[in-house]
Amino acid sequence: MFELQTPWHELVLRCTLLFCFILTILRIANREGGQLSPVDQVVLFTVGDLIASAAIKNDDSLVAAFIAMSVFVGMSYIVNTLSYKFKPVAKALQGAPLVLVHNGEIKWENMEKEKISKGELMESVRSAGHLSLANVQVAMLETNGTISVISKPNSEPQRTM
Repeated sequence: MFELQTPWHELVLRCTLLFCFILTILRIANREGGQLSPVDQVVLFTVGDLIASAAIKNDDSLVAAFIAMSVFVGMSYIVNTLSYKFKPVAKALQGAPLVLVHNGEIKWENMEKEKISKGELMESVRSAGHLSLANVQVAMLETNGTISVISKPNSEPQRTM
């Protein structure tokens, strides 16, 4: 139960490489947690299980699990610290906000780039209290995956009962 079957340095290397791989894949996929579709969630859960298996190989000791968890938490801390201290690292890992609507006009190239449907956009617009894009100054896809909607000046959100 406490005896490692895999050398500790191999576990650390495996977990570090897997962490970097996961981060790269999620950055390429570019959808954030708040915007995961059911298919994205299935893939994420499956990948999580596969990563766990690959991280500790055939070593089912508690020590291997502790080492793996420590490396993943440690890597997360390092990446978050680097992102906080160095803006280029943050931009590379988190991306930048993207304009989806400007002056009521949809930016289709950005919608296509991010694989956001008009229905998803309109859901966010309605959540902000607008029935159409006519009163929307800007709608932005934020780095956390949410869509922020800013009203045109002198344009109050329409509240429906």
